[in-house]
Amino acid sequence: CKYEYCKEAVVSTQSTGIGISNPVTRETHGTGTTYHKSLGTELAQMLRKPLQEAGGVLSVSEVYCRYNRARGIELVSPEDVVNACKTLTPEHHGMELKKFSSGVLVVEGDNFKSIMDNLLQTIKANDCCSALSLSNITSIPLLLAKERLQAAEQHGILCRDETDDGIFFYENLFCLT
Repeated sequence: CKYEYCKEAVVSTQSTGIGISNPVTRETHGTGTTYHKSLGTELAQMLRKPLQEAGGVLSVSEVYCRYNRARGIELVSPEDVVNACKTLTPEHHGMELKKFSSGVLVVEGDNFKSIMDNLLQTIKANDCCSALSLSNITSIPLLLAKERLQAAEQHGILCRDETDDGIFFYENLFCLT
């Protein structure tokens, strides 16, 4: 059972071509800030494709799993991954660490506008969406769907309707620009 999981992880890493052949280590890049900046650069290179495939946002826990899978046996601690993510900047890496109002940490690509445009198109195509329906339609985690809807509402793109059946988000026709 656990051996099957390992086999699947190895096959997944090999088939997607995300393996890191010469990973950053403390021995090769020192400690502290230098080490975390080097990890951040390596992390950004590895995350470009998965971030794009995930619609521009990945939770830090997902980043941690993908990154360590790609590194093979040179694993990195969760704390080091978070510290590496803190060094990411849109100007240099095309992504950055964000903290949602719920406290969830994510790595977000610099394509926020395109994420919001896609979200609006999804809302228009379905008249409205709840977090659960958006999660199902776009195949993103429920928590991420909720955060995206709330972010779009905060930016005036969407408005909400709270009913006995739940919270539904609609295109904000009051703030068309």
